[in-house]
Amino acid sequence: MKAIKYLFICCMIVGAVLLLKTWPQNSTVVQWSERELALINALRIENLGPLPESPSNRLSNSVAAAELGKKIFSDARFSSNEKVSCASCHLSDYSFTDRLPRGKGLEEVDRRTMPLLGLAYQRWFFWDGRSDSLWSQALGPLENPLEHGIDRLRVAQLVTEHYANEYRSAIGVLPELTGEGATEVFVNTGKSIAAFVRTIIPGPAPFDRYANAVLRGSSPGLDQLSKAQKAGLKLFLGKGRCVNCHNGPMFSNGEFHHLAVADYAETDLGRTAVIGSLPEAEFGCLSKWSDAEPQECNHLRFLKIDPRENFRAFKTPTLRNVAIRAPFMHAGQFSNLAQVLRNYAEVAAGKGSADELFHGELSNREQLDLVEFLESLTSDHLSTL
Repeated sequence: MKAIKYLFICCMIVGAVLLLKTWPQNSTVVQWSERELALINALRIENLGPLPESPSNRLSNSVAAAELGKKIFSDARFSSNEKVSCASCHLSDYSFTDRLPRGKGLEEVDRRTMPLLGLAYQRWFFWDGRSDSLWSQALGPLENPLEHGIDRLRVAQLVTEHYANEYRSAIGVLPELTGEGATEVFVNTGKSIAAFVRTIIPGPAPFDRYANAVLRGSSPGLDQLSKAQKAGLKLFLGKGRCVNCHNGPMFSNGEFHHLAVADYAETDLGRTAVIGSLPEAEFGCLSKWSDAEPQECNHLRFLKIDPRENFRAFKTPTLRNVAIRAPFMHAGQFSNLAQVLRNYAEVAAGKGSADELFHGELSNREQLDLVEFLESLTSDHLSTL
């Protein structure tokens, strides 16, 4: 009997050693609550779903329009000095943003260039949300004297001179560039650019592979996150309360929040400066240039336009690929993620006044773990074109 018991113990030890050898070295088992598992599931890229409809843009699902938009996106002739294109600030190898604290076209602007990943799944665009569609967003920089610095007539002329055949194939007859004809071509140019931009989506990241393994209850994939990254994920979902604003597969609620971050120069009013004019915007969902029915624009009809609720509020950007697109915040105020989290901790401790920042009292170690977790959201971007 003793011999059998000894043999059993030896087998158990050998089995444990073999299990440790085959188990991923950094896959410390983490216990997740039902709430945490539900949140992890909701954050997976697999839940992003197909591209949503864009009612105000009849060209949104047109491959021909997207191909035309892709060409114009990289065409520097669409600027007053013929050196600035959309791609100048939205670099494809940098998550479609740039490496500057503040964007620079013809001249430097006051805010950071926003990434284009997954914008098809958003409702508001720019840091202050002054556009309610991707096509409207695409038009703004063209006429901005600090960015492309051209007018809608010049845009229409360039399309007519260099993309007439593509325009006719994708959209239809080119109108005379008089009266509203130039504006029609200008609008359709924005809608074509939007048709391209909406195809830019992030691919699966290490977090997604880890999440899939956790939800399957299987070991393959559990090694995708390090011990520190798993600790950071727990903080993200719990004590840090990051998921309050950075939720869903794009890690963003798409809304606007005041975080008590110092502005670059003069006080930037953020969303409060634009909120009242959105329903009457020239290229908004309710405008004559929109392809939407009025009932498809209810996001404009039920806006909370109280300036106090929107004072110095800026859009929550996606955290997908955030670790590789420094600097950070609406005017590039921080050069790395550690500085961002340090500022949040200082604000939570009473430095500055933030109406909607609830990140708790995170220790230095916890902040580092969160940074490690954010590294796990990096992936290649994908395009359906």
